[in-house]
Amino acid sequence: MHFTLVGAGAVGTLWGLTLQEAGHHVHFWTRAEQTSLTRGLESQAEQHFPANNPALLADSDCILVCVKAFQVDTALNSLLPHLHQDTPVILMHNGMGTAQSALEKLGGIPLLLATTSQASLLLSETTVRHTGIGETRLGGINPSGKRCDFLAEVLNHALPPCAWENKIEKALWQKLAINCMINPLTGIFQIQNGELTKPEYRDQLHQLASEIALVMHAEGIDTDSDTVLQRTLSVANATATNYSSMNRDVFFKRASEIDAITGYLIRCASRHSIATPENQALYLAIKNLEQSYDHP
Repeated sequence: MHFTLVGAGAVGTLWGLTLQEAGHHVHFWTRAEQTSLTRGLESQAEQHFPANNPALLADSDCILVCVKAFQVDTALNSLLPHLHQDTPVILMHNGMGTAQSALEKLGGIPLLLATTSQASLLLSETTVRHTGIGETRLGGINPSGKRCDFLAEVLNHALPPCAWENKIEKALWQKLAINCMINPLTGIFQIQNGELTKPEYRDQLHQLASEIALVMHAEGIDTDSDTVLQRTLSVANATATNYSSMNRDVFFKRASEIDAITGYLIRCASRHSIATPENQALYLAIKNLEQSYDHP
């Protein structure tokens, strides 16, 4: 298959490299103007890829969008003039809230959402480290997208495990719950994920899990606070030495995905008149950090 990877950060690079290794043709679409780029996994030979070629974009069999949530609209706008009506588009990012706008932009073009726990870290502009193996879940959100279940096997062959979800919203909420607990705390305290398993964070995690479970239940997701907490602790333990994406965003003084993660949770809670003081406190703390970047 011919893939276009939108975004050449840690996640996009990891998927681009593994898809090419699996025998697919990979082309990158980025904000830069280069016509080629070089990327490689740590301790492996670098690979060369074509980039930003409208003809290759138009000939793609699948578009995998791996930019941050707040960059999705701009990315889709750049793709639209070149997209074929039958070419599946997969959005893979942390957080939620981009689907409705994407549906409006793409019309009948097959649209799929994906959530992944594959962990990667950019060591340099050209080198990525695969820091943790985790499941990827994929599902369509419009009629044409729901007919693209074959793509789960394609992605599974390149970077397993990957599974198809008939109701992707549940998987997205389960990942959002974990992100709401791990990302802001590791960003604020500048700690690795595993630090959150220590006793000093347990009370705060319990309160966060209780709020998140109430919102998920109101949104039709069957869960409880203990399940939310235990899943989060399991991920924190499995990725103990990893830094969350929000941790790195704060460290490098970049805009984070807090609006698509905790912000999305708070907006849903507001619709259901559910109080989320612990999550709101974390949201404001990250927003204050972001505002301080321009005002040291």
